[in-house]
Amino acid sequence: MSSCPDCGLGADHCHGTLVVHTDRTVECTNAACELADPLRHLFIVDCIDVLGGCCVANETAELAAAS
Repeated sequence: MSSCPDCGLGADHCHGTLVVHTDRTVECTNAACELADPLRHLFIVDCIDVLGGCCVANETAELAAAS
């Protein structure tokens, strides 16, 4: 028996975390996720909250190139 209430209800959901980038694109941490829709994800974070902050590194490189 699953401990996830959404699994028990048969609800369409994902157990991954949705990562939102500064350009508003999204990706899920679950490789099996087929639809990166915020309504399917309980956990949603900005990419700067992820270890290493991928968009912070990209923005820093873009600012350096523009200077």
